[in-house]
Amino acid sequence: MPVGQGALWCERSGPTAPDLDPVVLIHGFSLDRSMWAPQIATLAERHPTIAYDLRGFGRSTPPHPGFDHADDLLALLDALDVRRAHVVGLSLGANVALAAAARAPGRVRSLVLASPGLPGLQWRGERPPDAAAAVARAEGIEAARLFWLHHPLFAPARASSEVRGALERMVGAFAGLQWGDGPASRPLPDLVDAIASIETPALVVSGTLDIDGYREIAHLLAARLPGASLVEIPGAGHLVSMERPDAFNEAVLGHVGGAAAARVDGG
Repeated sequence: MPVGQGALWCERSGPTAPDLDPVVLIHGFSLDRSMWAPQIATLAERHPTIAYDLRGFGRSTPPHPGFDHADDLLALLDALDVRRAHVVGLSLGANVALAAAARAPGRVRSLVLASPGLPGLQWRGERPPDAAAAVARAEGIEAARLFWLHHPLFAPARASSEVRGALERMVGAFAGLQWGDGPASRPLPDLVDAIASIETPALVVSGTLDIDGYREIAHLLAARLPGASLVEIPGAGHLVSMERPDAFNEAVLGHVGGAAAARVDGG
């Protein structure tokens, strides 16, 4: 789909009824839209579903100077003639979803923020993506891929041969452009002070085995986003949607269904 200076690769499934707001799925860093395979079939039984590759990931075009992931999302909705959507994101994808809701609240019917970060929040230690970028600068992209795959962030994912295989395939295909010196996205805006004013219905999903930094952010967002709720999924780590798909799908369907029903009741 042509968007800005390039194109975003997306796939659509599910019903095409014009009165149904679609569910848009946004993947995490170094991953691609295929991470949502455990969700798409289930969601598409009830909702139009869109999964896409962020610029610089998967089959989308490489970054260009000064692009913005949140602007890309809103431009993609325009290109697909989608007025408003339920937006589900994991990690980086959750950050993009939250930024879009802050920038254009009328375009986002509801949010699901899985294993979210929080742009502008100062981590107590080194953020995992920053640690991988440091390895890439010092030792090259292949070393960074190896470091990233074996980071404690993905320890629960590595415990499942199926999830580990999918993770290794996606990271292996990741070009690593964001670890180099080429064009990069504009940083997402600092959202720490903005979250109290984001009134979009939000569900925060956190795996109980995720690393402390992301667990702390999940609790912070659930406490500060107006009306947000928190679901903690036992035995899941950072890739909660892949590691515990049934529990994740149930939580998402309940939240999206509730937000859609509120639209019908409240206009």
